[in-house]
Amino acid sequence: MDEATREKIALFRYGLIAPLLHDQVDREAYLAEQSAKKHEVPHYGEKRYAPKTILEWHLLYRRHGFDGLKPGHRSDRGQLRTLSQDQQDYVLAERKEKLWMPVTVFYDQLIEQGDIFPKQVSYSTIHRFLKKNGLLGKEMPNTPERKRFLADGHVGGAASAY
Repeated sequence: MDEATREKIALFRYGLIAPLLHDQVDREAYLAEQSAKKHEVPHYGEKRYAPKTILEWHLLYRRHGFDGLKPGHRSDRGQLRTLSQDQQDYVLAERKEKLWMPVTVFYDQLIEQGDIFPKQVSYSTIHRFLKKNGLLGKEMPNTPERKRFLADGHVGGAASAY
């Protein structure tokens, strides 16, 4: 999530707690009213919030100011949560031996061999991991570009029609 989106979310949250900050409303009635509504929230879409959540934002604002209302960054951002370091090393070693293999087939083979389980590790996780490590095939320096239905030796656009 980029900084501009975090600011928009914090502004939305401030809008909800502002009447509480300035004692403009009856606290209990206001919380009941706001929690009954669906709110259009930047980045998240339509959501409902419990009174406790709104009070938590109120407390965060009092303690940390406007920055306290911004969503935090994940502590594990950029890390794989589903693959252990041993599994990561194994997948990288296997992939280096099988660069010719499409990633979908490679993923299916990892499942068939019992190296990963589909309910624990999704295809998109493997794809992202291989892309991050430059092992998708398309990104390899010595891998020729192939286009679907294009025979070896043809370069560029579609083959000529007969």
